[in-house]
Amino acid sequence: MDRVLVWGLGISGKSAIKLLKAKGYEVYAGDDKDGTDFREYLDLVDTVVLSPGIPPRHPLWIEAQKRGLEVIGEMELAYRFFKGRVVAITGTDGKSTVTRMTYLILREHFGNVLEGGNTGTAFSEIVLRDPFSLAVLEVSSFQGKTLKTFRPCCGAFLNFARDHLDWHISLEDYLHSKYNIFKHQQEEDFVVLYSRQEEVVNTPTRAKKYFFSSKDAHGFLREGRAYFMGEELFEVSKLKIYGHHNYRNALASAMIAKLMGVPSETIRKVLYEFSGLPFRLELLGEWEGVKVFNDSKATTVNALESALKSMPDKSVILIAGGRDKGGDFESLYDLILQKVRLALLIGEAKDKIFQAWRGATILEKVESLEEALKVAKAYSQRGDIILFSPACASFDMFKDYIERGQRFNELVYSLFGRTSQV
Repeated sequence: MDRVLVWGLGISGKSAIKLLKAKGYEVYAGDDKDGTDFREYLDLVDTVVLSPGIPPRHPLWIEAQKRGLEVIGEMELAYRFFKGRVVAITGTDGKSTVTRMTYLILREHFGNVLEGGNTGTAFSEIVLRDPFSLAVLEVSSFQGKTLKTFRPCCGAFLNFARDHLDWHISLEDYLHSKYNIFKHQQEEDFVVLYSRQEEVVNTPTRAKKYFFSSKDAHGFLREGRAYFMGEELFEVSKLKIYGHHNYRNALASAMIAKLMGVPSETIRKVLYEFSGLPFRLELLGEWEGVKVFNDSKATTVNALESALKSMPDKSVILIAGGRDKGGDFESLYDLILQKVRLALLIGEAKDKIFQAWRGATILEKVESLEEALKVAKAYSQRGDIILFSPACASFDMFKDYIERGQRFNELVYSLFGRTSQV
């Protein structure tokens, strides 16, 4: 790796350029959006660093491979200059929450810990700031696909569900991109795995495997308490985060911390203080007996399933829809029948979702998030839950799930008022 082309000038691309220049490399850069032709650089470089948003079908990726050029991502690039230890968190859903909880626990105990990866701070920025730190990284399948030497000392594979088929060439490719994150682990490393999914259990790695969720696993939840290797780690009722899937997330974080030598008292202290990340089954308040949850980060069918399972039967007024990512909405039919009184459908996927859930509940297609919330408010009664959990990407109507979540908050406070009973 002597001369490098960085393609894609978002957060990760700019950070990669910064790192490469700091290390004295000859760097070329461009982006599809600026009209630059990547072909003018391919005879000048031996390595191409691609943004996570660039799919394998992109002409640059295909042409670089034809020419025998090395194709990596920013995370692999950064790892080659990193001298510390990596904790890698992946999964279809829950990555950000587990990454944040794990980071907070490890920082409380070790001190010199940094957080980044798929969201927030790029790994290259961490390397520039402190190449000897302990880095807790959220790793997506996009990043996983281009890893070559990456070796986390520990990590977690939280769950696996159909997703990102607008990027990956197949579901198998998506899964193997997750597997790639743990491919280079050794016997002294470890990984925490969700025990209820064969795809996750069978993760190929040399690392020691610790399983969580089922009652015969190393870690499990029982009667409102979390256990690991026979020790009680925390009480669910003392957590501020909501939903059974988040209790599992807390367990996964606690297991990682425990395996890294953090005392149980420290784990409990941090978990009991953690109030969750925005737009992840976030309780905005309760107005006249109606609770409102913002789950804008639920961009997958699996995430919506987790949210619904946390709700009482026949209590949910659901707002869902957006840009379809290849989700299997029909798989939720029975759950919609059990949990949802009314589903308000928005965005490009509303017709597909309507057909998938026809007969399970009352369905209504609306033109905007604002209209959906107005209908939800008018329909709601004491004891209901208004749940915004799209199960889709946001890009048909919003820049990202954050903008979508912020808009939902604005609409809620505008329609319901700022003062709630929660």
